[in-house]
Amino acid sequence: SGLSQSGWSAKTMRGPIIPCLLAAHGAAFRSHARVALSHRSWCDAACRGTSTLRATADDGDDDPSLTPKSPLAGYVLGGGTEMAWSSDLNDVKEPGTFVCSRTGCNEPLFSSSTKFESGTGWPSFWAPASEDAVDLAGPGFLTLVFGREAKCKTCGGHLGHRFDDGPIWETGKRYCINGAALRFRAEMAASISEDASSGA
Repeated sequence: SGLSQSGWSAKTMRGPIIPCLLAAHGAAFRSHARVALSHRSWCDAACRGTSTLRATADDGDDDPSLTPKSPLAGYVLGGGTEMAWSSDLNDVKEPGTFVCSRTGCNEPLFSSSTKFESGTGWPSFWAPASEDAVDLAGPGFLTLVFGREAKCKTCGGHLGHRFDDGPIWETGKRYCINGAALRFRAEMAASISEDASSGA
C-alpha cells in the first residue's frame, strides 16, 4: 500500500502538510506585520502631534523646574513603549533626580548617580531612588526574557522593565525605563554652578 506503520508515508504527507505549514506561518507573519505597522503609524502620528497624540497624552506642566514633558508621557505611562534612542534623557549625565512624568505625581524615581549607559537606547539605572519608589511585578517564567514590569509606586504608571543584567559591581540589576515616563530635575547646586560659569 506504500503506507508506513503509522498509516502515512513521507510522500503522502508532503502534499497537504507543507502548504498548511506555509499558510500558518504566512498568517502569523501577516498578523505580526499588522501589529508592527499599527504601532509604527501611532508613533509617526505622535511625532507629528496629531489628534491621536493629544487624546492619549497626559497634558499639563505643573513644575517648570523639570525638563519638558514628553508628548508620549500618557502613552507610555498607560503601558506603551517608546522607540529606542528617542528620548533626550538618554544623554542626561549631570547630578539630579528623575521623577515620574504624570501630572500631579512627580514622584522621585531614579537618581542620576545610578544611571549608566546600557547601549539599549533607553535610560537605564541600576537602582531606584528608594525602595518605595518603584513597584515590580512578580517573577515568572516570561520575566526571564522580558523582565519584570516596573511601575511608579505612587500613581501606578508604567515605567519599563527590570532585568538581571545590570552592572555586576553595583546591584546587577538594570531598570530599563521609558524616557517619556520621566522628567529630570537638576540639583540646585549644579544648576547654580553652570549658570555662574556661563555668565562669566
